[in-house]
Amino acid sequence: MNPPALLLAAGLATRLGALRGEHAKACLPVRGTTPLAAILQGVHEAGITRAWINLHWRAEEVMATARAGAPQSLEVEFLHEPELLGTGGTLLEVARREGVLPSLVANVKFLTDFSFDRLDPEQPAMVVHPSSPLDIFGGLEWDGEFRVVGVRASGEARKLDETAAVYTGICVPDPAWLPHLKVANDSGRPPCLIRDGLLPALQSGPGPLAVVHSGEWLELSTPARLSLANGES
Repeated sequence: MNPPALLLAAGLATRLGALRGEHAKACLPVRGTTPLAAILQGVHEAGITRAWINLHWRAEEVMATARAGAPQSLEVEFLHEPELLGTGGTLLEVARREGVLPSLVANVKFLTDFSFDRLDPEQPAMVVHPSSPLDIFGGLEWDGEFRVVGVRASGEARKLDETAAVYTGICVPDPAWLPHLKVANDSGRPPCLIRDGLLPALQSGPGPLAVVHSGEWLELSTPARLSLANGES
């Protein structure tokens, strides 16, 4: 059985303000669709046949949106998180249930024209977007072979160059992250893919490939960004 995609949709949506009481981030109305429906379609077009979606805030809405938006041949399973597991904890739990790492992880809070079939499920990779502002989002740095070597924090006063860009929340997870995520998880705190997986793994050498996406990527975590995506002033 082919490894599934993992779609992270359990965020608390705290930056959405009043909209938080109306929609989960994954279910925001944008351009006649939702981030979740658009990503499910992209997953299907990439030939992935199964997807896990984690749930917490407005779980019923996320499930309904997934069931309405998923292509008929895409099997969707849900991971309910009464307490948030963290992005790394969710990855660990899905890997435990499946016996393999997901072929793709995507944080469901964006619209993009990135084609998931650009990613090789056998090659750990992290998708970056060079035209989004590093000072707002932060991002990843890579070496001359396009291997991730570090993280650039938001607001960090460093000159922009061609070796750093905003991380889109799309990746093929690296098995090297797993032992570090397990250590964090066993300590009793929800592990983060970046802080507790990628960063400690980088101490042993360069990490996943940096895959540069120069097309559209619109992050939708605030009302202002949602309005911009919808072409509103």
